[in-house]
Amino acid sequence: MTRGGFLRESRLTQQTIFGGLWTQQKLEVLSKYLSAYTKIFAKNTAAQFYTTSYVDAFAGTGVIRRPALGGFASFFPELERAEEKFRKGSVRRALEVEPPFDKYLFIEKSAKKCKELKAVAAEFPKKKVDIINEDANTALLKWCLKLNTERERAVVFLDPFGAAVEWKVISALAKTRAVDLWILFPYSAVNRMLIRNRKPQGALAERLTKVFGTPEWEKSFYSRRKFRSLLTETHVEEDHKSVDHRDIIDFFMARLRKEFAAVADPKPLHNSRGSLLFLLIFAAGNEASAKTGIRIANSIKFDY
Repeated sequence: MTRGGFLRESRLTQQTIFGGLWTQQKLEVLSKYLSAYTKIFAKNTAAQFYTTSYVDAFAGTGVIRRPALGGFASFFPELERAEEKFRKGSVRRALEVEPPFDKYLFIEKSAKKCKELKAVAAEFPKKKVDIINEDANTALLKWCLKLNTERERAVVFLDPFGAAVEWKVISALAKTRAVDLWILFPYSAVNRMLIRNRKPQGALAERLTKVFGTPEWEKSFYSRRKFRSLLTETHVEEDHKSVDHRDIIDFFMARLRKEFAAVADPKPLHNSRGSLLFLLIFAAGNEASAKTGIRIANSIKFDY
């Protein structure tokens, strides 16, 4: 491997391990919403009628992996406490929410990570936790069919690796009218798939259609351009990407609004260089509680 290749791989590995500031931002937002959500169901007598669930569809291990601080850290208790908080993934943060959810469902495709999830769950013996070793899209579709929408309410967190969430799953969640959804829209990954000087073809196009739930992205994101070839002296037509980040975001947001009762303002997540990586989006499925959910989601700001 060349030195340049090694450095690129090293940076990629570090990004996977450390996550970055945006990782903490999304987790802090999620934690604050979950805390507000369970308090409402605990205090509101009408809401107490429902059984509540938290569903993490790309659960991972429950821990953000980072190198150890080293021996010197024991001399700085505040540093150890900050590091412990940083390492907490969405699973552990959800399990620590008080008052708790009635049920927890963690979905993870990796059997190895499922074992680690079971170890985390064992630390909370009083909480009802189910762990499913399955593809998230498949598992969520099954879960939607089993959900008792007359008696149950849920918060579902979709934090995929890349563009892994299929629109049919988002639509199924919305149709329950019982789910509050937090979804991490992978803007950077989607934008890379939208080739600038021609329409994506084959598997790439199929993936984009699954992400957006419609092939209409082709008409919305590309325009036909005609130019004169200097070699053949004839007119040639080609498809050209004709949208910016705002258009892509608006397209996805419009799709969400067609499915859900209400959708909050998206929260942009950037890397250390200021490039947009993701959008953290909240969507309320239940008409009766949508106004409250949107108000809470919009009120949560990044602390840093």
